[in-house]
Amino acid sequence: MALFISCIQPTYSPPEEVEELKIFWHKETNLIDAPDAQPLVIEESKLIYTGELELVAIDSKNGDEIWRGIIDNERALVCEKLVFDEKRRRIITNHKKDIKIWDSETGESIVTLTKEDGVQSFNLGRHAVLEDGYAIIGDTLDAYVINPDGSIRFSVQFEFASAGLAYLNNKLFMTMGKTITGALTKGKIIAFDVQTGDSLWSYITDNSGFTRVEPVISNSILYAGTVGNSPENTFVALNSETGELIWEFSNSEILTRSFVLGPKYVFVNTGGKLIALNKTNGQKVWVFEWNSSAGLIKPVYLNGYIYHSDHNRLFVIDAETGELVHEEPLPEGGGFFWHVAASSDKVFAQTSSQLIAYQPWHLRDN
Repeated sequence: MALFISCIQPTYSPPEEVEELKIFWHKETNLIDAPDAQPLVIEESKLIYTGELELVAIDSKNGDEIWRGIIDNERALVCEKLVFDEKRRRIITNHKKDIKIWDSETGESIVTLTKEDGVQSFNLGRHAVLEDGYAIIGDTLDAYVINPDGSIRFSVQFEFASAGLAYLNNKLFMTMGKTITGALTKGKIIAFDVQTGDSLWSYITDNSGFTRVEPVISNSILYAGTVGNSPENTFVALNSETGELIWEFSNSEILTRSFVLGPKYVFVNTGGKLIALNKTNGQKVWVFEWNSSAGLIKPVYLNGYIYHSDHNRLFVIDAETGELVHEEPLPEGGGFFWHVAASSDKVFAQTSSQLIAYQPWHLRDN
């Protein structure tokens, strides 16, 4: 059973009976393990997904396979995020022993970085694309700035474990965490110059670590949230130029497993709740709850609705009110919902056995 707790007056009552979402296509898959990375949608034309022995690209319009990127067993794909380099048409992925850069058009492996090249990767790292290269999370306590050919420009060492990177205006922003005791995890966000590695500012909190998400920057505001051993966790909005705190929302329930930005609100997945925070002041607007854990799944915002799952059902939630407007059942024999992604006219769900392209709620037939 799912429920919502709204801080505003609901404006929509779901119909008593709603047909299942229209399916445009579905593709059978052969997963060898639960996929860690949300499928990557590239310019309304390709969908890249993980979980099989290979990295796979399909046509997002019809589900037809385009290419398979070969990965040998020793270099199993374990990345938390597929990163797309639009300028150079490349995809960056994490593996157990290395970092790989792929041609997004052909699936050819262009660059492989290993320990022998001076790079030690971290399977939870979320990397960033620069104007003239890439920023790579290393083995938790370091990061690398590399050139497009894979050569290392410089590396930076840290005392806190690093988790994610973002890039804007020649600056790199990194989310970090460090467990101090069983009852205290510190969180840290730093900004440094992408050309020199010089530190520009840092933000530190005792309300757990920024260890599960990369920072997201919109209109010069940096958003990030914590999870850890501290009594309280926090979600913050910072001035990306100065590191000054704009607002924070702190309590014991705001464990940030993932989050997504909408036009007005930040939607934070805590694993058992979806919490909407006002982007202007950080005030809680509504809470949507379910009765199981869904820490792996990242919510998706599309045209006024949030698509999310508890692994057993696909929720369609009114982004303004937090009301559940539709609950899509897992297809028979589907196992679990693992991930949700979206283009402008399709919502994609990755299950244990299929990739499914649904018609979005806002485009449903009346």
